[in-house]
Order: sequence, then structure tokens, then C-alpha cells
Amino acid sequence: MQEDFIHYLWKFKVLSGLVLKTTAGQPVSIKTLGTHNHHAGPDFFNARLRIGDQLWAGNVEMHVRSSDWYRHGHDDDPAYDNVVLHVVWKHDAEISRRSEIHIPVLEVGPLVPDDLILSYTRLFAYKNNQFINCENSISHVDPFLVKMWLEKVFLQRLEQRNERLARTLKHYKNDWEALFFQMLCRAFGTKVNADAFEQLATSIDQSVVRKLARDAFQLEAVLMGQAGLLTSSFNDRYYSQLEQEYAYAKAKYQLPPVHTSLKLFRLRPANYPTVRLSQLAMLYHKNPLLLGEVILAKTREEIHQLFEVKAAAYWDDHHLFDKPTAHREKNLSANFIDLLIINCIVPVKFAFARYNGKENQEELLELMASLPVEKNTIVSNFKKLIPLENALDSQAVIHLKNNYCDPNKCLHCDIGVRLMRE
Repeated sequence: MQEDFIHYLWKFKVLSGLVLKTTAGQPVSIKTLGTHNHHAGPDFFNARLRIGDQLWAGNVEMHVRSSDWYRHGHDDDPAYDNVVLHVVWKHDAEISRRSEIHIPVLEVGPLVPDDLILSYTRLFAYKNNQFINCENSISHVDPFLVKMWLEKVFLQRLEQRNERLARTLKHYKNDWEALFFQMLCRAFGTKVNADAFEQLATSIDQSVVRKLARDAFQLEAVLMGQAGLLTSSFNDRYYSQLEQEYAYAKAKYQLPPVHTSLKLFRLRPANYPTVRLSQLAMLYHKNPLLLGEVILAKTREEIHQLFEVKAAAYWDDHHLFDKPTAHREKNLSANFIDLLIINCIVPVKFAFARYNGKENQEELLELMASLPVEKNTIVSNFKKLIPLENALDSQAVIHLKNNYCDPNKCLHCDIGVRLMRE
């Protein structure tokens, strides 16, 4: 048994209509349930209850056993001084506040119908050897409910990312261009080199990026140099030119040294750091005020037009210095731009709107719905269970798996709650 189950009983009024009494025999009448607290402190704030002849307004705390009150240190915590009712599955100890005044206890274990306990047990029965707890029953849930829940979960994912972006923005003293450049660099690094590319971005002041963007070659040289790609010795004219340009810019702008560790193992030529950095330089040369253009772009097509760039001509037949390859232009592919939209552009657009006191949820939901489903293990496994139609769905199930399924928060999930009622 988990505390989440007791939260479920309370939150969804499963106890309504039952004769409720405290362990001391006082009748309990629930006037209002209170607000579910998902952070530190009592589980439900500002409930209104009649216990015996007294009407109470205060907080409600829940545990599997009454003795958990002491095990969790609540008897010495002022945050629990306003608890007016302790709801437990099994009563095994009298509990009190710091003032040593006893708190009424409602024991719910004996009150819960057997069929509800069976539904709860069945939901968690296979959690040790299944992808998700409900994989044998999720297909029975109304597809409309699933769709609405995935949309809600995706918005939760954006809210979560917004909190991280707000902290980063504060670090950049509210310079949105600098924040976007960091986010974009990280996305260009892909999963393999994301951290190294982000470190590179933080080493160059945004005012310097804007100046260098007037000349794509200069910006490419600085990006390559700061990434540590110009520390070798090649008999290659393009390399030598980049090296000279970087040495000049490094001294002029007093660029700090960066100790990045780029990974090249098992990368496709299109994802080599050399190619991605050249594309990034071309992108900022084409659109010096890129963030403003991105904020104004509403559709996938408009964003793809902004990101239609190719690496410098040298990279048409190279992906490493001094090693010619078959000729192929290194354009930003449609698939890669879609990933930029998912991992960088949508989170930044959401955060920018929030910062300016605006809402753009519908716009972003439409944008995500226009993108194809992503390909990864979590998405592939969910596709075996429920239809996934677009990137909104795939982003939602990633968040669902990591924040609900894996930590067994099924009773906080609309799908799990529906299955409990069947």
C-alpha cells in the first residue's frame, strides 16, 4: 500500500457517502477536501471538516500508518501545526502536534471496498517486469481521454523546462539572445556533444557573436577555435585560414580558453562537430537577429525557411580537416530542423511568452502536432500500446514515462485514475 492510494481516496471522494468516524469515535463530515499539495508540507491545504460538534478549517496529512507521523519527523515540524485530521490506512499509534495536543485520526483501511483494493493491486501487480504498470489495460481506456491527458502532460513538460530556462535567463541578466544561442548550440551538438557545445556557447559573449555574424567565415573560425578544433597541424589551406582568423579574433575579443571534450566516435558525417559549427555560423550570418525571427514564425514551414542553410563549401567534400570525401552539400536536413523545433525553439517560445505575460499554448500545440513522431525506445514501446500521431504525443509519453510511470505515480495520472474506476 502507498500513500498515493489514500490521496486518491480523498481527492476523488471515494469516501463520500460512508459513515466516517475518528479512532476516538467522533463523526467526521467532509465539507471541502482542500487543495492537493505536491510539495513539502501537509498533503491537503485548507480543508473544511466537521469533527464531532466542531467545524475545523486546516490541513490534512496522510500516511499508511499513524506512526509514520513520528517516523517522518512531523511532531517537531512547525509546517504541521495546522493539521486538523490525520488520515491513515492503519492506525497503530496516537499522534500529536508540537504542542502535544492529540490530532484526530481517520482510519480508512477497513472502509475501502474490496473491489477497489483489487483494482489498485491489479494496477501495480506487474510493475517489476513490464514497460509500464498499465500496459495490459491502457488500450481499454477511452482514446479521447488518453489524447487529452497527453496534451496536458506535454504542457507540464514545457512548464518544467520553463523553470530551468528562467534560471538560465537570470544568469544571462535577461539577455534572451544569449539564452537562445546557448540553447541552439546545445541542440546543434546533438545528444553526443550537447554539453561540449553548450560550454562553447557560454564562452562567447553574445555581443561578440553579433559582431562576428557579419562575416560567416569569422564566426565559423571562432566557433571552431573555441571548440578546440584548431589545435592540430594540417597541410590544409582552409584549416590554416581558420586558424589565422581565430588567432586574431581571440586576441581582439579576449576570448577565454575552453576545455571541451568533443566526441567523434560513431557519428554520421552530417553530425560531425565541424559540419554543425559551420552550419551554425551560416545560420547566424543569414539571420543576425535569429531569435526575433523565430518568435514571429508560427508554423513548421516558416521555421524551416529560417533554417535553410548549408555549411561552407569546404565541407561539401569534407567532414574532417585534410580528409576529402565524396561531394555532398551539408544542408540542415528537415529531420534535424524538426529536432531543433522540439528541443529548442518550442521551449524558448513558451518561456518568452510567459516572460512577457502572454500565452501561446495553442500556437505551440499546433506546431508540435505538425511534426512527425520522434524515434526512440520509449516512443517505440508506447506505440505498441496506444496510437501516437505526432511529436506532441511522443514528447508527452517521454515525460509520462519518466515522471509518472517509472516512479509509480499511477494515481496522479488520468489514465491510472480511469483504470481504478473500471
